[in-house]
Amino acid sequence: MGISVDHDYFTEQSEARAEMEAAGLHIHEVDAPPSGGTPIHWHDVGIHFYVEEGVFRFQDPADGTLHECGPGSRFIIPERTLHIEEEHHGYKGVVGMTKDPVPQPFVRPPEELKAA
Repeated sequence: MGISVDHDYFTEQSEARAEMEAAGLHIHEVDAPPSGGTPIHWHDVGIHFYVEEGVFRFQDPADGTLHECGPGSRFIIPERTLHIEEEHHGYKGVVGMTKDPVPQPFVRPPEELKAA
């Protein structure tokens, strides 16, 4: 299973929270400041992100697609899936994680994917 993106997926945070709770995900609110991005990496946790404000931009290196996820978008990045966070001006949202606590380090380089 690869990365999935759904635009115009939700309108209320309560919808996102209900869906994450039903799926048994661990819910966290995110208020990310502007960033220059993060080079290709992966996480040892699955991420279900619901964007409420701003735009989260990331690239799927599997097919080169650049995703721009604004308010109402949901994206899912499965555990151990490579992706690239692009430069952004900040965003807010709610994220459901498949593990709690979240394994550290959170951002893992590609070479560790083969070893893990």
